[in-house]
Amino acid sequence: LVDPPGSALYHAIQHGIAFAPQQRERAMKRHRYDTIAEGVGLDRLTANFSRGQKYIDKAIRVTDQEAVDMAHWLLKTEGLWVGSSSAMNLVGAVRTSLDLPLHSRIVTIVCDAGQRHVTRFWNSTFIREWGLE
Repeated sequence: LVDPPGSALYHAIQHGIAFAPQQRERAMKRHRYDTIAEGVGLDRLTANFSRGQKYIDKAIRVTDQEAVDMAHWLLKTEGLWVGSSSAMNLVGAVRTSLDLPLHSRIVTIVCDAGQRHVTRFWNSTFIREWGLE
């Protein structure tokens, strides 16, 4: 599982409870964390997640900057114009590879393309306004 900092799903996998410190009483905000990666970081266990949870052995936190860096590297070196979810998945795959023996196989999903992320993830002005490079 790859998710942004503050994700309850990260805690569900790593600690067995779907609760992030950002959710504690008196500190809870409407938006506990902000990410430019759209559609990730849910704070609830969905039915499809629950069905597949037994197959997830590790959770990895990926920051927005790591996702942006990966997306730009993929475009420059491979000619792949990916979206934020794909970039996060690939950061997770690379991190996972560092813990595995040589010649291991890793499978991930490139699930979104860059054209759906032009106004945020691929907008350099927006990226800078978020304090990213």
